[in-house]
Amino acid sequence: MEDLATKIIPLVQFLIPGFVTTVIFYWLSESPKPSQFERTIQALIGTGLISILVLGIELLAKWIGTNWQVLGPWNDYVATIWSVVCAILLGLSLAFAANNDTLYALARKLRFTSRASYSEWCLVFRKYPKRCLVLHLLDGRRLCGYPRVWPTDPSTGHFLLEQAAWIVDDTYYECSGEFVLIGNSDIHFVEVLK
Repeated sequence: MEDLATKIIPLVQFLIPGFVTTVIFYWLSESPKPSQFERTIQALIGTGLISILVLGIELLAKWIGTNWQVLGPWNDYVATIWSVVCAILLGLSLAFAANNDTLYALARKLRFTSRASYSEWCLVFRKYPKRCLVLHLLDGRRLCGYPRVWPTDPSTGHFLLEQAAWIVDDTYYECSGEFVLIGNSDIHFVEVLK
């Protein structure tokens, strides 16, 4: 049993940067979480990329130490710190790219795909974030306002509307509260106004 622990602990320590990257990515992006198996494969790929980055940093640090000034010895402790830093930066970079459609925009420009990095639902709200919305409720009522928060999934979550008003026979009746929170399950469809 002790032999198994001595083999597993270094493996887990080796994989931690990849898991840190995937955790940060899925916390900050609107990407749907895949199965645990797929996330483990992504963590393995992330660990491979981070290992290559750390190797590059090690070579650069040694070159700087040889040609200019020694910053300190390169050891396992320094490599671990750099791997965690690279994992955090890689996770943040991937989340930024996913949330801003950066990589898919480049892929669309190069005609590799026609997809966006997020759903059409999120694309509309990201493209027109300051536009007034009219929410058509399942019971026929209409509510308009400026979205401050919207659900990432068209079937769950809530809208947080500012300056909300009910529309009755094309007359607007302002809500008394500063904000209105309404469940997406009560909404039939959404209009985006100019």
